[in-house]
Amino acid sequence: MLKIALPFILFCTLLPAQTAATLTFNANATATASGGGYTIAATGTGSLTGFGSAQLVGYGTIPTLSGLVTTTPITTSLTMVFNTGDALSGQLVLAAGYLIPQLGQTIFAAPTFTITGGTGAFAGASGSFPNLSLTATAGASTNVQGTGSGTILTPASHVAGTLSYSGSFAHFASGAGWDTIITLVNHGTASAQAQVNFYDESGNPSTLPLDFPQGGAASNALTYSQTLKPGAVLVIDSQGGTTTSVGSAQLLSDGKVSGFLIFRYLPTVQEAAVSLQVQNASTYTLPFDNTGGIATGIALSVTSTTSTAVQILVQDDKGTTLATDSISLPGRGHTSFVLGSRYPVAGAVRGTIQFQAAAGAQIGVIGIRALSSGAYTTIPPIGN
Repeated sequence: MLKIALPFILFCTLLPAQTAATLTFNANATATASGGGYTIAATGTGSLTGFGSAQLVGYGTIPTLSGLVTTTPITTSLTMVFNTGDALSGQLVLAAGYLIPQLGQTIFAAPTFTITGGTGAFAGASGSFPNLSLTATAGASTNVQGTGSGTILTPASHVAGTLSYSGSFAHFASGAGWDTIITLVNHGTASAQAQVNFYDESGNPSTLPLDFPQGGAASNALTYSQTLKPGAVLVIDSQGGTTTSVGSAQLLSDGKVSGFLIFRYLPTVQEAAVSLQVQNASTYTLPFDNTGGIATGIALSVTSTTSTAVQILVQDDKGTTLATDSISLPGRGHTSFVLGSRYPVAGAVRGTIQFQAAAGAQIGVIGIRALSSGAYTTIPPIGN
């Protein structure tokens, strides 16, 4: 089987990715007399299905005489620079025989946009968008709108593979002063798809307000996905509103994507970082120190899809059992509590708290060590 399947897999990975897409643009064009024609400069915005929004720049020349039927094609170069930094280049061509309109007349045209290449994900790209629907009103300053469908061949772009579990964050908090910032990094040598899913206390998908400091429209979403080039970084920020949303998050990827999460409390400008938890174990031990007025916060989540009863064992620093408990959580469920409040016997001692899920279940754990001054840091769990 390997001798048959392996060459087929290799062949597939070498094929360029073909994407059916719709191109739209809205640009402002200005015309300047130059020689026997008008030099056209256009700037604006555009979008491409599957690749997002872009800044658009175009240059071209048209005859100056209105009423003239062109004997040669009118060609305009067009470049689109996307939020990711990737750029797509091409030519907008209006066939010979087009009647140049008079000033003030509305133009209706059907040019063809032919891709000539680009940079980044569009390096070596090809394809075309025939019969674009283009409208404009002829004048010294003109608003130009266009839309049309076509096909892009992007040999340098990433073809998404099967997403698999890459790790989890046992806790997020968004709103009422809490800000959660997730930073993801592609540390591999090939592009990779990264997807973050958010879950509430009951394990249901949780819709959060998401902002993107690197650019991109804010949105309310329960999941977010983006392709990252090798070495690329993605930052997702959620500040929420007047109420606090809490839960857990999971990272899925088809490549080598990792990262960390930052809890930030805006009123005191305190923050702490948590690494992506990749162990996906069923048992964890968390050391704590509740002496001297220090308090320990605990967040516990289920990363597997089935409900489980998590057995709790609290011991002091001599190994003496202080408390036992059982916490039942649904699949992908979450809970958080202050250790000394839930187990008063642990309120002023040092020790450990152990979490053990049922066979076949996986959990995530994180601790927060908070000082009476309001400063805090995170405590990483130890996987057993």
